[in-house]
Order: sequence, then C-alpha cells, then structure tokens
Amino acid sequence: MIEIPHIVAHRGASIEAPENTIAAFRVAGARQAKWIECDVTLSADNQCVLIHDDTLERTTNGTGPIHKQPLSVLRELDAGSWFSDIYKGERIPTLSDTLETLFFMDMGANLEIKPSGCDPVRLCQEVAKELDRAKKLPILLSSFDDSAVAEIRRLLPDLPCGWLLETLPDNWHDGYTQLGASALHIDHKALDPEKAAEIVAANVPLVCYTVNDPAHAKELFGWGVTSVITDDPAKMIAAIPRHPNPQGRNK
Repeated sequence: MIEIPHIVAHRGASIEAPENTIAAFRVAGARQAKWIECDVTLSADNQCVLIHDDTLERTTNGTGPIHKQPLSVLRELDAGSWFSDIYKGERIPTLSDTLETLFFMDMGANLEIKPSGCDPVRLCQEVAKELDRAKKLPILLSSFDDSAVAEIRRLLPDLPCGWLLETLPDNWHDGYTQLGASALHIDHKALDPEKAAEIVAANVPLVCYTVNDPAHAKELFGWGVTSVITDDPAKMIAAIPRHPNPQGRNK
C-alpha cells in the first residue's frame, strides 16, 4: 500500500481557488500539500477531464451534461470566473495536464473515478491508458461506483484503489474484500470511534472526507484515521504539520 499523506487537498486548495483546476492544484502545492484529490470523468469523445458535477452549470459558464460535450467545447469554457474574477479564463483541465503539473510539483493524487453519465468501464480504461503514458507519481484511485473499483483493480492491480462510501454498511468488510479495495474512504460524519476502531483493527487504511476543522481532524487521527481530505490545506497543515498518531499511518 502506498503511503498516503495525512492531509490531502480536496479538489486542490478549493477554499482559495476554483476546484478541480490547475490553479487550485498549484495553490495546494504552495500551501505545502503533498497530494491533491480530484474528480475524473469523460467527455463525449472519451477524453479524461476533471470536474465534479454531472453538469457544467455550477463551476463553468457552460450548460448541460459534461459527457455530452467533446473536449474541444469543454476546453473553451471558463472554469474560474464563478469563483473569482482573479481566475477568469481558468480552464477545465485534462487528466494529462494534471498529471504533468503534479509531476513537476513533486505531488501525488487521489484520483476519484467519477462516471458522470458515462460508462464506468470505459472511463476506467481511459484513465488506465493515461496513467500508463504519464510520468510516474504517487497515485491512489477511488470511486463510489463498485463496478469502477472492480474494473480499475483489474486494469491496474499494482495501484491502490479506495472504496468510497457515504455510510458504513454492516457488511462493509465483505464488500471491501470482494472488490479488492486497498483503502476505505468515508464521510467523516458517518464515522464514530467504534466504527473507526473496527476498520483500523482490520488493518484497512481509512481516509475521511471532507474535514475542515483541525480539532475534529485531530480527533479523527486519534481514532486511527490515516488521512483527511480538506478544502483548506493551508489551515490544516498549519495546525497539524505531521500525523499526530504515527501508528495510525498505513503504508
């Protein structure tokens, strides 16, 4: 299992810059984050692009489903003005652009496989192709989509893949084992000390999203959490410069 930093920047430094953009990743790096988390989906012409929502309205000046637009159209959209005039003209990045940027910044990434209306198997195949072509950097894949987790494990057995959950089912360990996942990613609000202890006792790396309160992050680390994903890496790293519970780190 790859070592996951204790602080991961959610969609980049998304409290300071427009989420899932190169600008947000660069700000995260400037704030001393070692990894970013980002969302990967497909354009209409099966190009890997970074955007969270199923549709374009919230974070760009476009409209409609992402998977209905080719890359040439997506790349013309403004993905920064909604956040601030400072970022006017910021573009939706491709996965290739992102990996190249992170490599030269000496950063890693949690790539969330997000089939926003596209075929999850095809998305996994295209991500695998991009990763095969890219310069090597630390990568942790993840997805809420069970078929995507299973497919990415088949295509890229040497890369860790986290199973994303909003709540923890009673039979979580059976599902985790069946999918061949190598980390559990869960909403911090669905976790309590007993559930965390159960996961940690099974020697499963535990990643929590989206944590913006340093006091709560310290509490989570005390429960054995491996890593927290945050919108505000600057604040979190300043408050918690290193994992406060080294035994809670999974490698």
